[in-house]
This record gives sequence, structure tokens and C-alpha cells, in this order.
Amino acid sequence: KDTQLIQDLLETEGIACEVKRIDTEAALLASVEQGGIDLILADYSFPSFDGISALKLATKVCPDVPFIFVSGTLGEEMAIEALKIGATDYVLKTSLSRLVSSVRRALGEATQKAERKRAEEALRQSESYLTEAQRLSRTGSFGWNVSSGEIYWSEETYKIFEYDRAVKPTLELVFRRIHPDDRDRMQETIDRASEARANLDFEHRLLMPDASVEYLHILARALETSSGDLEYVGAVT
Repeated sequence: KDTQLIQDLLETEGIACEVKRIDTEAALLASVEQGGIDLILADYSFPSFDGISALKLATKVCPDVPFIFVSGTLGEEMAIEALKIGATDYVLKTSLSRLVSSVRRALGEATQKAERKRAEEALRQSESYLTEAQRLSRTGSFGWNVSSGEIYWSEETYKIFEYDRAVKPTLELVFRRIHPDDRDRMQETIDRASEARANLDFEHRLLMPDASVEYLHILARALETSSGDLEYVGAVT
């Protein structure tokens, strides 16, 4: 009776749904394994399976699926405890009119969360591809905030300069690797570019710890942050 009432209420408000009634732990597990569950609505007490146990199981096996209690017996203390455990919301059967907004909000938040996860995964994959491409081409990347002096190096840039990944990059470390005969010219080039807020494009030599000489090409774009700071984002090859 309650199941049909809730389905009719949601569909009347334009929320198309296919409802499956379950009342045992085994049935919940089977439904989760089949997939396709967008939302779990649960009473606090079942004949053989209580709502809190269902919630704890759901947070383990399908944590991204919203879980809303719809009950006439859920007291305030238990409702607070349910929210702490992981319930999305709770609606009393005496206030079913609130269920529609609760369901819409829960589904909307779940959709946003899923989209964020997809975007984060795509970013991680993109960064993985970039790292591998830099390794294969021996091209490093860097970021440098001229005002704060903060510098970011990619994995390959550390390898090019032959510094340990745990070392925090600084201009001092950069100049320590620059060939002594090129240091003044590089300093002048950087000073002119930063004063004019211009891009960087120059070559210089590195004198490595084993006394070998490496040739390096720096190419960077000048950017202005929202606070007006000058930043360079570029590549080293």
C-alpha cells in the first residue's frame, strides 16, 4: 500500500519511476548487484530487516546511491543518527508532501557527484597521458609565479635538472644548474621579459653534476592572475 502510494505521488509530480519492493538483506544485495538503482527509499522497520541495517549495507555496497528514510516511526534521535551514518534525508509518512522535493534534491546531488567523479577521472587520465608524453619526448613543464617566487615542476622537469622529487624547486636551484657562462644572459632575459610581462623563448646550457653539458630550450607564456600577479606557464626541452 505505501509503495503504491509513494509511486503514485512521485509520478503525479512528474518523477517517472520504476519501484521495486524488497524487505530482506538478500533481496537488497541482489538488487544492488543487478545495478540500475538510482534511489533507495526505506522504512525504519521491516518484518525481517531493519532500516538502519539496510542503510549500513547500502553505504558499503552502493555509497553513491541516495538513501531516504520514509517512516512513521523514526524518532528525532534516530533520524539524526541515520544522517550521521549516511542517509541522505528522512521524511515522515505524515508529511509525504515533502518527499517529492527530497527526492528531486537527492537525485540532483547524485547526478552532480557522478559528473564530478567522471570529470576527475578524465582529468587523472589526461594527466597520466601528459606525463607519459613528456617522458617519451623528454619535455618538462613548469609554472612560476614571479611575485611569490613559487615554482611548480612536472616529473620530467625534475629529471631534466636532475633534482630529487622531494626538493622544492626555486630559482636558486635553477641557476645552480645553469652553465656559468650563460647565467648573466639568462638573468637579463628573464628581467626584461618579466618587466614587459612578455613571453619567454630562449636557449641556454646546463652544467650537470657529472660535468656534462646539456642544452635547454625554455618556452613560456606570460599570464596575469586575478590578483594582478605575473605567472609563467611553459615547457623545457
